[in-house]
Amino acid sequence: MKEKDYDQIAAALPKQEKPPLWTPDYILICLSALAMFLSFHSLIPTLPVYIERFGGTTGAAGLALSALTLAAVISRPFAGWCLDKYGRKKIFIWGLLFFLLPMIIYACMIPVAVLILLRFFQGLAWGVGNTGSMTVASDIVPRERLGEGMGFFSLTLSVSMAAAPALGLWLINSYPFPILFFTCSFLLLLSATLAFFIKYPKIETPSAKTFRPVFMEKSALRPAMVILFVTMGYCAPLSFLALHAAEQGLATAGLYFTAFALTTLVSRPLSGIIVDRSGRKGYDIGALIGTMASIAAVPFLAESSTLFHLVAGGIFYGIGFGFLQPLMLTLAIISVSPEKRGAANATFWTGFDIGVALGSVLWGMVAAAMGYKLMFNLTIIPLVLALAVYFFRVPGKHSAKQPENVPTQ
Repeated sequence: MKEKDYDQIAAALPKQEKPPLWTPDYILICLSALAMFLSFHSLIPTLPVYIERFGGTTGAAGLALSALTLAAVISRPFAGWCLDKYGRKKIFIWGLLFFLLPMIIYACMIPVAVLILLRFFQGLAWGVGNTGSMTVASDIVPRERLGEGMGFFSLTLSVSMAAAPALGLWLINSYPFPILFFTCSFLLLLSATLAFFIKYPKIETPSAKTFRPVFMEKSALRPAMVILFVTMGYCAPLSFLALHAAEQGLATAGLYFTAFALTTLVSRPLSGIIVDRSGRKGYDIGALIGTMASIAAVPFLAESSTLFHLVAGGIFYGIGFGFLQPLMLTLAIISVSPEKRGAANATFWTGFDIGVALGSVLWGMVAAAMGYKLMFNLTIIPLVLALAVYFFRVPGKHSAKQPENVPTQ
């Protein structure tokens, strides 16, 4: 090799260094999202208590989450389009503020019917705020570290899911209900304040004449379908494991959720690092690990007769979900140009919400007809379908197995 060739290689080396991930803006969006998620997840176990304590029925208690989920599914496609057309900052912050407004009204101890109506309105805002946070994060993370960055960012979701329900229940057991709503309102104000100080990357958008409304991004449909099937399986233990464990003679299913939460804290960033270092192969490896680990959890959850079953099920499902959720989100984002990331995020999270909604209804019907053990065994079916959708390739087109624009090494 000639000396000038060595000089050219040496000159190119600094360009190959990875750009920094933990920038001030990345830290701000992580903290903003964490505050938003803590507020959101604090209400999941506490609003049903509020409804039943103040005159509502058990059926009405379930409507609080159903109304929010339905509204989020409706609003996400519009949220993605607005984020791409009108810019990230104002849409994201307005979504947070509109999510805050019903929270303040809740503190007035309103009638149950009004609360459920406001919960639907809050779900519309949640679709905007949640989609906005994911889109902003994907803009801020350097492309070369997108898998790692989104993996660490998704830890805000894991930490919130592990801590917020316990925090919410502690607040309503220790203080009057308005204290819970004031705490959640403070967290949302903190989230909006942190979001205000982010320096948002400038994303060039097409002119008004050429810009077409995009409510579902085609390139993100495959990862959205994968996560839809994954969440169909995932919501079964979330909704019914406590009841199944009680039937099997166990006092609580808490160890499953602890093992699940701790395992996802490790597996989420690990999945992103594998993707960034291995390129296209990293997606295949991560998808295979995630789906096989989730499938391995099923027989343990179907049995659930000892604490070992709960812990093993939690570990395997934590690995599976920790790998698949950030990996599929990254795949949905990296397949599109920056000005379409809002629509891509909306498409992905719509699939996520639909999977949870369908699974909750479907598995409840199956359990009522056939029992919990058979129901848990049948959750293997959507997990196998997720694997099939991921690795199925249409001839002549890009597939999830070979995503567009994914760097190779």
